[in-house]
Amino acid sequence: MPVWASGLEALTFITEEYPPYNFQRDGKLQGRSVEILDAIFDLTETDLTTADIHYLPWARGYETTLNKPNTVLFSTTWTPSRNALFKWVGPIATDRVGLIARKDKGIEIESIDELNHSDYRLTAIREDIGEQSLEAAGVDMGQVREAISNTSALQMLTRDRVDLWAYSEDVALWIAEETGLDPANYESVYTLSESQLYFALHPDTNERLVATMQDALERLREQGVLEDILEP
Repeated sequence: MPVWASGLEALTFITEEYPPYNFQRDGKLQGRSVEILDAIFDLTETDLTTADIHYLPWARGYETTLNKPNTVLFSTTWTPSRNALFKWVGPIATDRVGLIARKDKGIEIESIDELNHSDYRLTAIREDIGEQSLEAAGVDMGQVREAISNTSALQMLTRDRVDLWAYSEDVALWIAEETGLDPANYESVYTLSESQLYFALHPDTNERLVATMQDALERLREQGVLEDILEP
């Protein structure tokens, strides 16, 4: 057994629909971050599997991890405003958040000031990094309609109920393809932020458990396992 003797069984792991990093298909959790966590379980000889991971809507998972001790939410984008709210294990991967539009709309945006002076309708998921990136950039939040999920946001964009969707560029195109839409019909017209994805842990989580996860992640990085998972 590894010298750190896991103890990760004491933690509750929560994830959401954020492909290709974490998502559910046919009742089974999949994705790059799920594979990384499974590799951490194996390396630390933790008696948990992907079947023990809880699958929740983002806002509910986020609030749960903020308020319930010994919970872990992934994949979570690190931001300065979130830094003190959680303990962090990572980074897992780099993610770029942009304003996604339908190509046939011909939308061009050069600045946030231009966006604020436009009549473009925006959507973002509540508590998601897209919504927080809009707020941090100084976007007029009165222009933003909250969506309950990434699929509902995509439907709003596709059906011309909004003009722009603030979300991960890679994930938005993945979801479009997964739902039978042509991702070539969508584009990012403005990049809001580029940041890294982490495991976010409730702030009162025992430091030993945080270190256990971080040490295991670094071991996987050194072994080349992370690279194999992230760039198959």
